[in-house]
Amino acid sequence: MKLPTRHPWLVAAVGVFLAVALVLTSIWLVVRNDSGEGTPPPAGAPAATSPSTIPGTSLGASPRTVPATMTVKVYFHRGAADDPTKVVAVRRSVPSSSKVATAALTQLLAGPTAAERSAGYWSLFSSATAGMLRSVRVAESVGYADFRDLRPVIPSAGSSAGTAAFLAELDTTFKQFGNVRRTVYSLNGDVSAFYEWLQLSPPDGTMPTLAEAQRVARAFLTDVVGMRSLAFAGSRWRSDFIATVDFRTRVGENKTTPGPLSRVVLGKSKTSFNVYGVTTDTIRVDRPAAAITPSDLAVVASPLTISGEALAFEGAVNVRVVQVGNGTVRQLGVGHVTGGGDVMRPFTGQISFTTPSTDTGWVLATELSAYNGAITKVTAVRVAFSALGG
Repeated sequence: MKLPTRHPWLVAAVGVFLAVALVLTSIWLVVRNDSGEGTPPPAGAPAATSPSTIPGTSLGASPRTVPATMTVKVYFHRGAADDPTKVVAVRRSVPSSSKVATAALTQLLAGPTAAERSAGYWSLFSSATAGMLRSVRVAESVGYADFRDLRPVIPSAGSSAGTAAFLAELDTTFKQFGNVRRTVYSLNGDVSAFYEWLQLSPPDGTMPTLAEAQRVARAFLTDVVGMRSLAFAGSRWRSDFIATVDFRTRVGENKTTPGPLSRVVLGKSKTSFNVYGVTTDTIRVDRPAAAITPSDLAVVASPLTISGEALAFEGAVNVRVVQVGNGTVRQLGVGHVTGGGDVMRPFTGQISFTTPSTDTGWVLATELSAYNGAITKVTAVRVAFSALGG
């Protein structure tokens, strides 16, 4: 609306009125968003907290930065331990994140602070379990949380009262989110290991599916092999107990060109999958020989002899010997062999590696991208180490 210019004082008055109204509205909205508990936000969605900035007003004020934090609730026990299922909420301020359930469980595993313990809060979780949460996801109202092996750290959770106290804190913290109706927990991806530890039966409906096989395969390629920019290329059952999952890397400047295919072979356990090996058509490893059962694994010692055929950029095949223990990947040795750069050609070589601390490990034969050095394909062979500690 155009105001008559012969009354400039009226224009100024209207402008000031509108500016004040906008400021008051902004303050009211911020206060309203920060007040009260309300319903906890669902997992995977940000909590209603103070924004990272409050916009400037029409009067020309600069944006005011405020701490980008959110509040999550975790549940501990307090006082006498006469009822192991009774827990109470403790509020924690954490950096803002869309992964609210992950933030809450991370805080839970850190255990009560010194001040909270002085106030009577107690828990089976402590600084010894901090950082042992591996992953959190929610699908179809079921919350899944995977942990590193908690058994050596909190053995008392395996007793009847310990189990009740342990699950009361976990379930109440996880189920505070409206989209989590049921929970399934695992240790290093093994659901049955978690519930056997607590002398319980695994939840119904936890038999593994191809979706679980895809998750385990992707985690292996990412965490153990070190591949990035993976594109899912398909999965299928090879038998009642064996599944394969295919991935390609994305290569090129824009990471849009599909790279070579790596096929992960997995065996179904009661509740998840175990990786048996990975193959790619242009790197074939004959020695050490691939096997499925632990009793048939090739036994290797340093220096390890590796042979086979390969077609790779300039014939170069990168070879690594790694071990995996408690969710941690440790590189024991690395070297190179040379196959063909134009066609498949034989390769052979020896890779020295340091003394392992696990019974088994992996030999990873990979090709590195000529563009950025990323791993583009892999053949992975599981092996047994001939001696530990010597």
